[in-house]
Amino acid sequence: MAWGERHATRILLVLSLLALAAFLATIPLPHADGMLIGSDGIGYYMYVRSIALDGDIDFANEAEALNAAKYIDIYRTPTGRISNQYALGTPLLWLPFFLAAHLLSLGLRAMGLPVPADGYGYIYQAAVCVGSIVYGSCAVLLMHRTARRLFPGTALAACVALFLATNFAYYLIAEPSMAHMCSVFAASLLVYLWVSLRPLTAPARCLTIGLAGGLVGLVRQPDAVLLLMPTLDALLARGTVREKGKRMAAVAAGFFAIFWAQMLVWYILNGSPFLSGYLLKGDQGFVWGAPRLLDVLFSTRHGLFLWHPVLLIGFAGLALLARQNPAMGGLLLAGFAAQTYVIAAWSAWWQGDAFGGRMFMATLPIFAIGLAAFLQRVRARPVLATASLAAIAVLVVWNALFMAQYRLGYISRGGPYTPCANSLGGRRKCWRRLSSAWRNDLRRPPRCSHPSFRAQS
Repeated sequence: MAWGERHATRILLVLSLLALAAFLATIPLPHADGMLIGSDGIGYYMYVRSIALDGDIDFANEAEALNAAKYIDIYRTPTGRISNQYALGTPLLWLPFFLAAHLLSLGLRAMGLPVPADGYGYIYQAAVCVGSIVYGSCAVLLMHRTARRLFPGTALAACVALFLATNFAYYLIAEPSMAHMCSVFAASLLVYLWVSLRPLTAPARCLTIGLAGGLVGLVRQPDAVLLLMPTLDALLARGTVREKGKRMAAVAAGFFAIFWAQMLVWYILNGSPFLSGYLLKGDQGFVWGAPRLLDVLFSTRHGLFLWHPVLLIGFAGLALLARQNPAMGGLLLAGFAAQTYVIAAWSAWWQGDAFGGRMFMATLPIFAIGLAAFLQRVRARPVLATASLAAIAVLVVWNALFMAQYRLGYISRGGPYTPCANSLGGRRKCWRRLSSAWRNDLRRPPRCSHPSFRAQS
């Protein structure tokens, strides 16, 4: 018997609508500097406003109006332009929502309401955040459809677990101006098309895969390594050397048919179509020979499995799948390994201020399959199935408490979390103060009195 699969789409849509309602409910609350966007979201927002209203990628006016230097690196590039190291894909995905907000603002002004139509107001900022929530909702639906093709009885349970027990819910609700929802959407689309179109023997199918991979790279360049999975699959599929060459050419053509836009932006801003803004100053980059593999997975400083243990269950499922279906399971593990290596080799492997391993969010479609595989394996054993679901339920509650503590500043956003945060007594103490914090002062996140519990942002 399938676990709720009959109403899977409805259940996932309800979760997404609840997330949207939670975000909308926070809009009237006080926000830092009176903005709904922040952190990296400032850089993405500068793109979408400049493209939509100014018709260029000159960010001088946006940087000044948004006080961007307070949040992100702002300097003059070799071409004399204001820098913007962030990827182009998220702003392009936001564009329809931003334009809709502009039309709404113009309409409200025509009705005599004092609504700004300059691209900076709450209507615009809320619109792009809602856009991220929409893409995140589409991502979880795509993840479910992908996992259901392989494990029709447990796909919903796996996706609900990832929705509630990882950082997916946090970046969907609390920080939708970041690129992560668009990143998960692009990666979910890639994995869905790959699983749906197998075997990748026809060049047209490979072209489609390349186009999806181009979108993944356009949203977040490091995520483009996920294209390795379908590319290897197409290369290993039966065929002559010439046929395989055509497949690889089709993948490459599809990828660059999308990714050329990012290369053009790099050329305009940085003077080279191959020079990312992240590498422009030389103060950050990749250390390929000394990746921090264990740290990026198990460190208290945003280690993926330590912050979100439910993913360990998904990893176990991928290992089980690799034994049952070596081609699919092996390729999924290869994709995760490639992404892990890239993140671990990055100079800021802890991923800055982050709720967990935020750079790993594009691998959630991989873990959806792995978690569904694990649950499928234990479903026939009632005791194991009950224990697994109970463990996931505990991890959902744990993640919710963790998210609340992080959001209110009880846990360091940039550094490792502290002994006080990890202790049961510390969690109880901070949870008891959670409600009073919201009642007494919504504007300033409270800090635990324990000296080891102070945030280190």
